[in-house]
Amino acid sequence: MRCFISIELPEDVKNELAKIQAELPKENTKFLLVKPENIHLTLKFLGELDDSEVNNVKETLKGLKFSKFTARLNAIGIFPSPSFIRVVWVGLEPKSEFIKIHDLIDSELEKKGFRKDKVWENHATLTRVKWLGDREGFMKSLSGIKIKPIEFDIDNITLRKSTLTKEGPVYEDVIKVNL
Repeated sequence: MRCFISIELPEDVKNELAKIQAELPKENTKFLLVKPENIHLTLKFLGELDDSEVNNVKETLKGLKFSKFTARLNAIGIFPSPSFIRVVWVGLEPKSEFIKIHDLIDSELEKKGFRKDKVWENHATLTRVKWLGDREGFMKSLSGIKIKPIEFDIDNITLRKSTLTKEGPVYEDVIKVNL
Protein backbone atom coordinates (compact mmCIF):
# COMPACT_ATOMS: atom_id res chain seq x y z
CA MET A 1 0.00 0.00 0.00
CA ARG A 2 1.12 3.58 -0.76
CA CYS A 3 1.79 5.37 2.54
CA PHE A 4 2.98 8.59 4.13
CA ILE A 5 3.31 10.03 7.63
CA SER A 6 1.53 13.32 8.19
CA ILE A 7 0.17 15.91 10.53
CA GLU A 8 -3.52 16.43 9.92
CA LEU A 9 -4.79 19.99 10.12
CA PRO A 10 -7.91 21.09 12.03
CA GLU A 11 -11.05 22.00 10.08
CA ASP A 12 -10.75 25.75 10.75
CA VAL A 13 -7.21 25.70 9.32
CA LYS A 14 -8.37 23.74 6.26
CA ASN A 15 -11.19 26.25 5.80
CA GLU A 16 -8.70 29.13 5.90
CA LEU A 17 -6.47 27.34 3.39
CA ALA A 18 -9.51 26.88 1.11
CA LYS A 19 -10.02 30.68 1.25
CA ILE A 20 -6.40 31.14 0.23
CA GLN A 21 -6.91 28.68 -2.64
CA ALA A 22 -9.83 30.85 -3.83
CA GLU A 23 -7.45 33.84 -3.99
CA LEU A 24 -4.92 32.12 -6.25
CA PRO A 25 -4.61 33.87 -9.61
CA LYS A 26 -6.64 32.07 -12.25
CA GLU A 27 -5.79 34.07 -15.40
CA ASN A 28 -3.18 32.51 -17.69
CA THR A 29 -2.85 29.51 -15.38
CA LYS A 30 -3.88 25.91 -15.18
CA PHE A 31 -3.61 24.18 -11.81
CA LEU A 32 -5.09 21.34 -9.81
CA LEU A 33 -6.24 22.37 -6.34
CA VAL A 34 -5.82 19.98 -3.45
CA LYS A 35 -9.26 19.23 -2.02
CA PRO A 36 -9.46 21.15 1.30
CA GLU A 37 -10.31 17.97 3.21
CA ASN A 38 -7.06 16.43 1.91
CA ILE A 39 -4.71 19.29 2.87
CA HIS A 40 -2.10 18.10 5.39
CA LEU A 41 1.58 18.41 6.25
CA THR A 42 3.59 15.41 5.01
CA LEU A 43 6.35 14.50 7.45
CA LYS A 44 7.64 11.61 5.35
CA PHE A 45 6.49 9.99 2.10
CA LEU A 46 7.12 6.26 2.30
CA GLY A 47 5.80 5.02 -1.04
CA GLU A 48 4.66 1.44 -1.57
CA LEU A 49 4.95 -0.71 1.57
CA ASP A 50 4.16 -4.35 2.21
CA ASP A 51 2.36 -5.45 5.40
CA SER A 52 5.64 -6.14 7.21
CA GLU A 53 6.96 -2.65 6.43
CA VAL A 54 3.67 -1.06 7.53
CA ASN A 55 3.89 -2.90 10.85
CA ASN A 56 7.51 -1.78 11.22
CA VAL A 57 6.50 1.87 10.66
CA LYS A 58 3.58 1.56 13.10
CA GLU A 59 5.85 0.20 15.84
CA THR A 60 8.44 2.91 15.17
CA LEU A 61 5.84 5.67 15.42
CA LYS A 62 4.43 4.24 18.66
CA GLY A 63 7.91 4.39 20.19
CA LEU A 64 8.63 8.04 19.36
CA LYS A 65 8.65 10.61 22.15
CA PHE A 66 8.01 14.28 21.50
CA SER A 67 5.78 16.95 22.98
CA LYS A 68 2.72 18.59 21.55
CA PHE A 69 3.06 22.23 20.59
CA THR A 70 1.14 25.17 19.16
CA ALA A 71 1.61 25.93 15.46
CA ARG A 72 0.39 28.65 13.11
CA LEU A 73 0.07 29.30 9.42
CA ASN A 74 2.97 31.34 8.11
CA ALA A 75 3.74 32.32 4.52
CA ILE A 76 2.91 31.22 1.00
CA GLY A 77 5.66 29.52 -0.98
CA ILE A 78 6.36 27.65 -4.22
CA PHE A 79 8.34 24.62 -5.39
CA PRO A 80 10.81 24.13 -6.99
CA SER A 81 11.74 27.72 -7.99
CA PRO A 82 10.25 31.01 -9.21
CA SER A 83 11.41 30.17 -12.74
CA PHE A 84 9.69 26.76 -12.69
CA ILE A 85 6.60 26.74 -10.44
CA ARG A 86 4.95 23.37 -9.91
CA VAL A 87 3.53 23.60 -6.36
CA VAL A 88 2.03 26.42 -4.30
CA TRP A 89 2.01 25.85 -0.55
CA VAL A 90 1.63 27.47 2.87
CA GLY A 91 4.35 27.05 5.48
CA LEU A 92 3.85 26.37 9.16
CA GLU A 93 5.61 27.76 12.22
CA PRO A 94 7.48 27.19 14.45
CA LYS A 95 9.64 25.65 11.77
CA SER A 96 12.10 24.25 14.33
CA GLU A 97 9.40 22.06 15.95
CA PHE A 98 8.32 20.57 12.62
CA ILE A 99 11.94 19.94 11.68
CA LYS A 100 12.52 18.23 15.03
CA ILE A 101 9.59 15.83 14.46
CA HIS A 102 10.59 15.17 10.85
CA ASP A 103 14.23 14.52 11.72
CA LEU A 104 13.30 12.15 14.55
CA ILE A 105 10.97 10.14 12.30
CA ASP A 106 13.50 10.18 9.47
CA SER A 107 16.41 8.95 11.61
CA GLU A 108 14.37 6.25 13.40
CA LEU A 109 13.02 4.89 10.13
CA GLU A 110 16.50 5.00 8.57
CA LYS A 111 17.58 2.56 11.31
CA LYS A 112 14.85 0.22 10.00
CA GLY A 113 16.10 0.40 6.42
CA PHE A 114 14.03 3.28 5.04
CA ARG A 115 15.70 5.88 2.86
CA LYS A 116 16.57 9.15 4.58
CA ASP A 117 15.04 12.31 3.06
CA LYS A 118 17.54 14.46 1.16
CA VAL A 119 15.45 17.61 1.40
CA TRP A 120 12.33 18.37 3.43
CA GLU A 121 10.26 21.54 3.87
CA ASN A 122 7.35 21.87 6.25
CA HIS A 123 4.41 22.87 4.10
CA ALA A 124 0.78 22.22 3.26
CA THR A 125 0.27 21.93 -0.51
CA LEU A 126 -2.53 24.09 -1.90
CA THR A 127 -2.22 23.35 -5.61
CA ARG A 128 -0.14 21.65 -8.26
CA VAL A 129 0.57 23.98 -11.15
CA LYS A 130 0.19 22.47 -14.62
CA TRP A 131 0.80 25.57 -16.74
CA LEU A 132 1.59 29.27 -16.24
CA GLY A 133 1.31 31.87 -18.96
CA ASP A 134 2.72 34.72 -16.85
CA ARG A 135 5.12 33.60 -14.09
CA GLU A 136 5.99 37.13 -12.97
CA GLY A 137 2.33 38.12 -12.72
CA PHE A 138 1.55 34.90 -10.88
CA MET A 139 4.36 35.52 -8.36
CA LYS A 140 3.23 39.12 -7.86
CA SER A 141 -0.34 37.92 -7.20
CA LEU A 142 0.93 35.33 -4.72
CA SER A 143 2.90 37.97 -2.82
CA GLY A 144 -0.34 39.92 -2.35
CA ILE A 145 -2.15 37.04 -0.62
CA LYS A 146 -2.28 37.61 3.12
CA ILE A 147 -1.96 34.56 5.37
CA LYS A 148 -4.01 34.72 8.56
CA PRO A 149 -1.69 33.29 11.26
CA ILE A 150 -4.28 30.92 12.75
CA GLU A 151 -2.91 29.02 15.75
CA PHE A 152 -3.67 25.35 16.41
CA ASP A 153 -2.30 22.48 18.46
CA ILE A 154 -0.12 19.75 17.03
CA ASP A 155 -0.84 16.75 19.23
CA ASN A 156 -0.63 13.69 16.96
CA ILE A 157 0.88 12.25 13.80
CA THR A 158 -0.79 9.84 11.39
CA LEU A 159 0.37 7.03 9.15
CA ARG A 160 -1.94 7.25 6.14
CA LYS A 161 -2.68 5.06 3.18
CA SER A 162 -3.10 6.87 -0.16
CA THR A 163 -5.13 5.34 -2.97
CA LEU A 164 -4.87 7.17 -6.28
CA THR A 165 -8.15 7.50 -8.20
CA LYS A 166 -9.38 9.46 -11.24
CA GLU A 167 -11.01 11.93 -8.84
CA GLY A 168 -7.78 12.40 -6.89
CA PRO A 169 -6.19 10.64 -3.92
CA VAL A 170 -8.26 9.00 -1.22
CA TYR A 171 -6.61 8.94 2.21
CA GLU A 172 -7.27 6.47 5.01
CA ASP A 173 -5.74 6.50 8.48
CA VAL A 174 -3.66 3.42 9.26
CA ILE A 175 -2.66 4.55 12.74
CA LYS A 176 -2.80 7.84 14.67
CA VAL A 177 -0.18 8.36 17.38
CA ASN A 178 -0.72 10.98 20.07
CA LEU A 179 2.22 13.17 21.11
